[in-house]
Amino acid sequence: MKKKIYNISLLNNNEKKIFNINNDFFKLFIYNKEEFFNPKIKLFFEKKNKNNNFIFNFHFIGKIILICDISNNKFKFKINKKKKLNIIFSNKKNEDNNNYLILPFNYKIINISQYIYENILLMIPLKKIDPKIKKIIY
Repeated sequence: MKKKIYNISLLNNNEKKIFNINNDFFKLFIYNKEEFFNPKIKLFFEKKNKNNNFIFNFHFIGKIILICDISNNKFKFKINKKKKLNIIFSNKKNEDNNNYLILPFNYKIINISQYIYENILLMIPLKKIDPKIKKIIY
C-alpha cells in the first residue's frame, strides 16, 4: 500500500471515498507497534467544494485492540468519531488552527494520510483501562 491512494484532488468537484484503515496503513508510518493492535477502521471521507475552498468530512468507525494499563489484558476499543477540516486557499500562513488548513493557490493535490494517522492516534486514550476493570474500580 502506498500513500498515493490518500491523494485528494483540489479541483472543483465533490467527492466521496471509503478507506479501510488497518495494519497496512500504519506500516506507512513509524509508530510504536505495541501501542495498539489489529486496527480495523472504516473511514468515510467526503470532500465538498464551497466557494473555491473545500470542506473535508471524516467519519472514523471501527475498533482497535489496546492493552489495559492496569491488568495488561487486551481489550477492544471502539472508535466512532467525526472530524472536519476546512481547506482554504490564501497567501497567508497557516495559524496553527486545527479546523483550518491554509494552502497556497497553486496546490492541486493534498495527501490526507498524515491527517488520518494523527487523528487516529489522538483518539486513543492516554489511560487505557479495560471497561470490565473500569466498572470494578470506579
